[in-house]
Amino acid sequence: MILRIIVFCCSIIFSSANNSKARCLTGYMTDVQNWVDQHGNLITSPAERQNSIDLSTNVDPVKMLHQHMGMLKSSHRYVKYLSLARCDLTRVPPIFLLEDMQRRQLSAMVEYMTFYGNKFLGMSAAGEHYTLSFNATGATIMNLGTSPQTQAENIWSSGFSAVNFTKLKELDLRACSIQVLGQNLFKGMSELRALYIGENEIFYIDSTAFAGLNKLVHLDFSRNQAFDENGNPKNLATESYYAFQHLNLISLDLSFTKLTQRNLGMLKSLGKSLRSLSLCETGLNNLHADIFLTTSLQILDVSRNNGILQGTKPLKGIEDSLIVLYAQEVGLNTMDIFQNFTKLAILQLANNEINNIEASAVRNLRHLKVLDLNKNRINSWFNRTYSLMPELSYLSLKDNNINLITEEMIEDLMYVDYLALSENSLICNCHSKDLYKMAAKNEMLYKEVFVHQPETGLHQNAYDTYNDIIRNRNKVELNECDEQCYTDIGISGTFRFVDYSNDTYICLPFGESKPVQIADVYSCGRASREKTYEQELKDGRLKLLALLTLPCVMIIVGMIYMFRRHIRYFYITMRNSAMLSLINKKDVVDDNTIFNYDVFVSYCNEDRGWVLDHLLPHMETECSISACLHERDFLVGLSILENIVSCMDRSRSIMLILSQRFLLSQWCQFEMHLAQHRLLETRREDLTLILLEDIPRRLRPNTLHYLMLTKTYIVWPKDEAERPIFWKRLKKTLIAQKTKPSENVSLA
Repeated sequence: MILRIIVFCCSIIFSSANNSKARCLTGYMTDVQNWVDQHGNLITSPAERQNSIDLSTNVDPVKMLHQHMGMLKSSHRYVKYLSLARCDLTRVPPIFLLEDMQRRQLSAMVEYMTFYGNKFLGMSAAGEHYTLSFNATGATIMNLGTSPQTQAENIWSSGFSAVNFTKLKELDLRACSIQVLGQNLFKGMSELRALYIGENEIFYIDSTAFAGLNKLVHLDFSRNQAFDENGNPKNLATESYYAFQHLNLISLDLSFTKLTQRNLGMLKSLGKSLRSLSLCETGLNNLHADIFLTTSLQILDVSRNNGILQGTKPLKGIEDSLIVLYAQEVGLNTMDIFQNFTKLAILQLANNEINNIEASAVRNLRHLKVLDLNKNRINSWFNRTYSLMPELSYLSLKDNNINLITEEMIEDLMYVDYLALSENSLICNCHSKDLYKMAAKNEMLYKEVFVHQPETGLHQNAYDTYNDIIRNRNKVELNECDEQCYTDIGISGTFRFVDYSNDTYICLPFGESKPVQIADVYSCGRASREKTYEQELKDGRLKLLALLTLPCVMIIVGMIYMFRRHIRYFYITMRNSAMLSLINKKDVVDDNTIFNYDVFVSYCNEDRGWVLDHLLPHMETECSISACLHERDFLVGLSILENIVSCMDRSRSIMLILSQRFLLSQWCQFEMHLAQHRLLETRREDLTLILLEDIPRRLRPNTLHYLMLTKTYIVWPKDEAERPIFWKRLKKTLIAQKTKPSENVSLA
């Protein structure tokens, strides 16, 4: 019996399927019971029905109970299950000394009992009384309520007084308007395993309220909301921090109960037996560093408590025991606090602010199977991250800021079993189609794999949440053409999409505004994607051989080879000039030209902080240079394109703030092409390149590569000691450009 309680009770924190009102990933009382539903109705099996008395919604339950007890004549029948749910009782009636025809008392038989939905009062209602028959002879006793000496807060529970429940295992007191847990309230329930007192209005707990519950393993204290006479929430108060001290709880649910930092002292008295704890949406904004030192928690839910994990080592003490953590919507912006949690298997971090994951934060997560990062700020990445977790089976990155699928990302995700990437603003490219085709290919090659869970069943519902998603997912199907040509991918893996649909897996073609399904993206083939620049030139020369006469072939080939980069750049420049010149025509700049700005600064939104905090103060304060920024100086009412062209023409020089993020932005790439075009068209050469980080050759567009070959650029130093030299060189350049607008000044 204890094993059944442990298995069922500890899973409460993770299933919300039976409670539509729940906003967290915690469970509900009925998730851990198999004898009553959420409204207090008995749901026993047919075999147990003969040992059940369901008096729910009865207007006179005491009289009906007497009749039922009078019908128990056989020793094989007894009252194992009892429901007095929603009977409009104002207190627990003194019914437990009732005897059946075998002279067996109700208190010695009942094992599972619910009072769900009654309206218990803090004191006796006027005129309240219960008339009871205690045996089959018909003798009656009139009970006129408790004596005046009885504490008011215990009036509602007077029916439990002086009663010894020798077999009671589970007690349901949910939604009974209980406000106070008084002294020795459950003293006669020494066999109680599970106590459900959620959905009440409890604002005070006496230090001896749980005295005598030595076998209690699950306590549901969730959804307790108390209010004062003005309608303001009341905080939970206790006579002592040690209200839970003598309990050997395995599972404690405090979700949706208003707590303060003072209440955290109660958790310090919980012992090593505690395995499951829910603090979901309790209003806590931080945890003491030593709050979990006395526990061996395996399951923890701290969701919807903003800032609760922002302190110094908030989870100290459970690094070697925690297996499942739910931390939705807690304002987390990094995963660094989890780097020593070697046993973590499920990590739910949806609705946070995480934008980058360092390798050091995940390298030690050797047993992590599920990582849920939905609705964060994850960007495209270029280094190994998720492949550092060898057992990662389920990875969800839905609704993040991933714009570009790279080959490095595909290699990093290859051996995850299930992947979710929908609702990201993807740009169409070959690798996005690769991702789709690989997932479809793996659907044909591999059988369904579910997230493996421990044999104990302790964390069953935590795993079932994700296994149900896997079980009900839509599979990717290739069309007839792709079935013949998916072999050109060249790389393989095991991942499959867990959130696939035609409407959510879409991308935006470069230069277009209408999204398309990734399934319809043109597949350019592996060979063409891996061509080098030299190979492209070689292919171009072969085409020229068919057009040129034989005597000129060798000369032209030699010229193309020697000046291949310059020729390619000239071709691209002339083509862009022909297209962009249609936008706006500008006269040649001379010394008499009047400019509104000294420099037009082009940068991506991710580098905005560096521009505003570092570059702008030096330019405008120390150098007296007027800068044109898109977010400050673009005119309202004009299109973005018109604003870019106008601001470039009204600026003496142009500055590009380059980074890998810059190259992922379509507008930034357009500004780079347009800057080159406008400078060429107006016969200016005042272009300043600032690199915030190293950009490998494979990531550079040919336009940028040519600019870096033909223009002197300056690199932002990581070492602060070198930054004064950087500013000195930049200041010299900006001032020189301001005084000599028609000359090109080197940064050297």
